[in-house]
Amino acid sequence: MSNTANTPGMSLSRRLLLLGALPAVVIFVALMVFFTSARLEDARLDLAQSSQMLADSLAPALEYAVVSGNSTALEQVLGQSLKRSKADWIRVTDVVGEELGFVSRGIESEHTADGIFDIYDAEILQEPLEIGSGGAGDWFTGGWNFNSGSLRVGLVQVGVNPDVLETRRQDILWSSLTVGFALLVFSLLLANHFLNNILQPMRQLSSRVGKLIVGDYTTQPVSSKGSAREIAEIQQQLNELAVHLEQLRSARDQTLAISESAREKAEHASQAKSEFLATMSHELRTPLNGVLGMVDLIHEEPLTKRQSDYLTTARQSTEDLLTVISDILDYARMDNGNLVLDQQAFDLQSLFTNCVASYRHAAEKQGLSLDLQFLGEWPRHPAVLGEAPRVRQILAGLIDNSLKFTSEGFVGIRVNWLELENHCVLVQCSVKDSGSGIPAERLQSVFNSFEQLDTGDNRAHGGTGLGLSLVQRLVELMGGHVQVESDIGQGSSFRFELPFELAYQNPPTDEPREQVTGTARALVVEDNLVNQKVTEALLRKFGFQTECVTNGTDAVRRIKNDHEGYDVILMDCQMPMMDGYDATRMIRDWEQGNGQSGVPIIALTADVSEDTEKACKEAGMNDYLTKPVRRDTLREVLSRWIRV
Repeated sequence: MSNTANTPGMSLSRRLLLLGALPAVVIFVALMVFFTSARLEDARLDLAQSSQMLADSLAPALEYAVVSGNSTALEQVLGQSLKRSKADWIRVTDVVGEELGFVSRGIESEHTADGIFDIYDAEILQEPLEIGSGGAGDWFTGGWNFNSGSLRVGLVQVGVNPDVLETRRQDILWSSLTVGFALLVFSLLLANHFLNNILQPMRQLSSRVGKLIVGDYTTQPVSSKGSAREIAEIQQQLNELAVHLEQLRSARDQTLAISESAREKAEHASQAKSEFLATMSHELRTPLNGVLGMVDLIHEEPLTKRQSDYLTTARQSTEDLLTVISDILDYARMDNGNLVLDQQAFDLQSLFTNCVASYRHAAEKQGLSLDLQFLGEWPRHPAVLGEAPRVRQILAGLIDNSLKFTSEGFVGIRVNWLELENHCVLVQCSVKDSGSGIPAERLQSVFNSFEQLDTGDNRAHGGTGLGLSLVQRLVELMGGHVQVESDIGQGSSFRFELPFELAYQNPPTDEPREQVTGTARALVVEDNLVNQKVTEALLRKFGFQTECVTNGTDAVRRIKNDHEGYDVILMDCQMPMMDGYDATRMIRDWEQGNGQSGVPIIALTADVSEDTEKACKEAGMNDYLTKPVRRDTLREVLSRWIRV
C-alpha cells in the first residue's frame, strides 16, 4: 500500500474553520459583486441623466441667441454650462447642420465624431407668443411643447467621455473591498474563537479513545461545567464502553482458556481416531491376507477352467476389498491434505481389463451385461507413470455404483487413448448404465461425502456414501476431471479424464512431424506437472514457444521480469502459495501501473459452475476453459484473442 493511502487528511479544526470561512467568503464575493455593480450602474445612469438634463436645459436658454444670431451670448452660455458640468464639449448647430457655436475641454471640433463620446442632444424650438384675454400676467407665458406653432431653429449636442466614470469606479471598488475584507476578518476571528471552544473537549475525547485502544479501561469523571451537553453524554458513554470492554476482556480470557483446553482435547481425539483407523485397518487386513493366501494355494491345485476363473475373480474381489478398507485411511489423509500419489510404471490396459473382470461375475448374477471396449490407437504395451491402485480405485468405484443402481440391462465401459506430444497421454473413460437414473436436482450433490440417493431405514441401496466422493477427489488429485449425466429411467453416464506421462519413449518414426515455426510466446501456470506437460504439448502444436511455472507467485515474478512479454497466459485457478485469481489481479495492476496493454489470460479450471466463471471474469481473466483441455476447444478459445 502506498504512503499516500496512509497519510492522514486535513485536521478537524481546519475542516471546521474552512466550513465557517467558505460561506463567508462566498457571501462576501457575491455581495461585493452585487453592490459594486449596482453602484457602478447608478453612477453611469446619473452621468447620463445629468448630461441629458444639461442638453434639455440649454435648448430653451439658447433660443434667443440662436434666433437673434448673438454669437457672443451663445458662447457665454455654452462656456458657463461646460464649466459647471462633466461634459467634454458642447455644440450648437442650425436646422441645416451648420455649426453656430462650439466649446470644449481642449478637443477639436472635427475629433468629436470619432465614436469615443456619448452624445446627448435636444432640439432648440422657437415658441410663438400667445396674447389672449386671460389674466394680466398670463399674456406672455411661453408654452415649450411640440405643437403646430413651434419652430425648430437648431440642435444642441453634449458630448461626454465614458472614461469620466473611471475615477468613481476606483473609489467604489476600493471602498467595497475595504468594508468586505474587514467583515471577512471579523467573521474568521469569531469562527476561530467558537471552534476552539468546541474542539478542546473533542481533543480530550480523542485522548480518551486512544487510551481505550491501548487497553486502559479506567473510568474518568464527567465534567459538565463549561461543556456542551452532547460532549458530556459522549464522556458518559465512553465510561460505559470502558466497563463493557473490561468485561469482554475478562470473557475473552476465559474463552481462550476454554478454547485451548478444547483444542488439546480435539488433538487427542484426532490422534485417537488415527490410531483407531490404523488398528482397524490392521485387524481387517490380517484375515483378508489369509483368504488371499488360501486362494493362491487352491489355485495351484488341478482346476477346471470355470473354477480357475472363479478363483481369479475371488482374488480380484478380495484385493478390491483391501482397497475399500484403505479408502477410510485415504479419506482421512485427503481431509488433512497428506495424501501423496506415487509415480510408478504400470500397464493401463491390463489394469482396466483386470478391474472389469473382477466385476463380471457379479454382473452375471444380476443378469446384467458388462462390456469393456478400448477405443483409439492403443500401443502394444500402454505403460504410463502413475499410481495404479488409485486408478483402479476410481474405476472400481464407478462400476460398483452402476451395478448397485442397475437392476436390468447393461453396464458399459469405454476407454479412449489420446496420445499427445512430449510423451503425454490423455485417457478418457466413461461408465454408462441402464439403471434408474439420478434426479436432476441431485446431480450436484452425488459427489458429496456421505450422500445417499435413498434415505431412511427402508432405502433400497446400502453403502457409506463415500464411493463417488473418493472418486472425485482422486480424479482431481491426479489432475483430471469427472462429470455425470443422467435422466430418470434412462440410466447414468459417468465420465472422467486423466492425464498421464508415458513410462518410456516411443521409438522414432519416419512420419513427418508438425513444424513449429511460430514466434508467439505462451506462459502456462499449472501446479500439476502432468497437466502442465499436456497443455504445453498442445500449445507447441499450435506453434507457441511455451514456458511453465507451478504457482501464481512465480507467474507474477515472470511477467514483471520478462522484457519480451507473452502473447497469452493459461492460468490454473487453484494452486498453492497464490491461486490464479490473485495472480491475475496482481498482473492487471502491474500492467496498468506500467502503461502496458493487457495480455490475454485464459482460466484453466475443473469447476464448470457459473460462479467460478463469474469469479474469473471479475479477477480480470479474458476467457474460461474447463478441464480436461482438448485440442479443438483450446484452439477455439485461443483464436478469440490471438491468431493461431
